Amino acid sequence: MYSPIFMCGKFITQLSNIDNDQINEDVLLRKNMKLDDDETAGNTFTEDSYYPETEACSKLIQEVDKVIQEKINKYFSTYNQWAHILEPNESTMIHTHDSPGLPSHLSWVYYSKTEPNCGNIVWQTTIHNKMISMEETPKVGTLIVFPNWMPHFTKKNISNDIRISISGNAKADEKDYGNIMKDPGGLFEVVGHAG
Repeated sequence: MYSPIFMCGKFITQLSNIDNDQINEDVLLRKNMKLDDDETAGNTFTEDSYYPETEACSKLIQEVDKVIQEKINKYFSTYNQWAHILEPNESTMIHTHDSPGLPSHLSWVYYSKTEPNCGNIVWQTTIHNKMISMEETPKVGTLIVFPNWMPHFTKKNISNDIRISISGNAKADEKDYGNIMKDPGGLFEVVGHAG
């Protein structure tokens, strides 16, 4: 009998009826409103901008949560979000969205503006001495949900234009943890489980 030693995954879908042009316009207005202004901090917060609370931007979060709740786990919803503008010749350093003190949960990225060669997202981890790497090419309208603890980075944007992505994290309320264990839905196919 086969059973997993370890598995995790990602969920990818296309969102429709999202006003990407308006989201891009709203995000660009906040381009310089970084989560952290300290360039020496050594974290990705210096690369990320505050996410606008406009109608178009709020609708995206609602649609992301709808997908997560219908396809992965009904108890999860987004609890933080931000925008990322990747300029030509920039990349994003390897990082996780791990939150000390919280159980494994979900991270997501949505692409509202892309060009060919604008920087693939790459997930990378090591099991014993084997490096495991997987990547996806960003496309406008694509939503990718993945484990918050999975190390990932963005390759260099070698296009001649910016790439805009919106990212966030989703988790359940503490009161729902017991319900999740009774009805996990597709949660463990994303965040992983050990056999």
